[in-house]
Amino acid sequence: MKKILLIVLCFTLLFSFVACSGYVSSYKALMFVREEHTDHASIRFSSLEGTYVMKLKMKGEGQEGSIHCVASLEEGEINVWYDALGTKELLFNLKAGESIDEHLGYVESGKTVYVIVETVTPAKEGKITIDLRKS
Repeated sequence: MKKILLIVLCFTLLFSFVACSGYVSSYKALMFVREEHTDHASIRFSSLEGTYVMKLKMKGEGQEGSIHCVASLEEGEINVWYDALGTKELLFNLKAGESIDEHLGYVESGKTVYVIVETVTPAKEGKITIDLRKS
């Protein structure tokens, strides 16, 4: 019985390691509101510290696009990264009092895009909206 239980436990652990994506959210937040769809995601927060990961996918076949970013931050500093081709790249950095509204980053249709929000210093009163848009 112990052998069977040990085998089941090993398979469960193996499956959990294989099934996970490479990015994990680990954050502490106050008044945190999130919205995620296939090709759109947004977060709003009163305070945020840590890492938050959004998983998006470009709709359509054989089309390319870009990542449209709208963000603002009252206090602190954040880095927003993306991974669409297997490499984590900096999308933008936002410091206290700054905002951004730009098309950044390259996306292929059908590919999964990870957007990773990391606080450099604790962030307050922020909004981040990410849209995958076809070219």
